[in-house]
Amino acid sequence: MKALRKTRLFVLKWTALLDFCILLLLFVLSSYKIAFGFFVGSVMSLINFQLLSTSLQKAVEFSPIKAGIYVFVQYIIRYMLWFAVFYIALQRNDVNLLTTVMGMLTVKLVVLTINALNYWPNSQKYSEFTGKEGN
Repeated sequence: MKALRKTRLFVLKWTALLDFCILLLLFVLSSYKIAFGFFVGSVMSLINFQLLSTSLQKAVEFSPIKAGIYVFVQYIIRYMLWFAVFYIALQRNDVNLLTTVMGMLTVKLVVLTINALNYWPNSQKYSEFTGKEGN
């Protein structure tokens, strides 16, 4: 569990740093509407990642049937949150929908970049997660 917490914090830290840099750049170079849309999407992305992490850690402790039901309900809740953010972004004039979507994709971008560069925390190895040696 220590390795999972360390990984979650590592991803959240780099995502928040990337979001802050992009948000600052957007705020300086573009309009308030674009920067605010990115901010809304970024916050939703961080919340969604946290909810996913928490639900998967809890589901591991349940029996297979209860875990399946729990994960499905959490999945529906997360997608309802995504839908609510999209709906609000469409309805409000001060939120840009495109930058909201871009903000929502920042966690995915960070995870893909970390994997491509193999830049995980030093003490973390494949064997800590699976009990097997990596390829």
